[in-house]
Amino acid sequence: MSHAALSPLLGREFDPFLFAPVGHQRNGMLLSVLSMFARLDVDPWQEAASLSRMSKATATARLTALIEALPDAPTAGVPVATVAGDLVALLPRPHVFAPAAPQKLAGVSGFANARFGLGVSVLALLVFLAMLFSYGSRFGPGKGAAPPASLDAQTAKPPRNGSDP
Repeated sequence: MSHAALSPLLGREFDPFLFAPVGHQRNGMLLSVLSMFARLDVDPWQEAASLSRMSKATATARLTALIEALPDAPTAGVPVATVAGDLVALLPRPHVFAPAAPQKLAGVSGFANARFGLGVSVLALLVFLAMLFSYGSRFGPGKGAAPPASLDAQTAKPPRNGSDP
């Protein structure tokens, strides 16, 4: 069985089908389609996608064969073909999960987005630099301000008892 992560285009559109009950097991518990596929070593999402691409009659026949392949038939008196037909009705049609058509100018679109992002980054940098220079001019020394006193003048000790140092 392959891993479902290898099918990146498949999503939640298969949940109603995969989590629908096939029938009751011998112990009374409901058996879901997902559990049935797992017991049969079939990838649930790939099988659901495959069934949804088939005609309803072909999908019903395939699902009937899968249900009948179980060791204990969980349908308890209901014809397997009827259960399979009801389950096939829960499958989405292929257009629901088909990948989107590629854009004609995907490269141009990506380039335009990159230019926009670069423009926003440059604008943010210019605003930051303007704020930085504005801050510096407000709180820095003004024009014509005297330079700070030298360190020697600030740390010099006053003379003692009128004598020169």
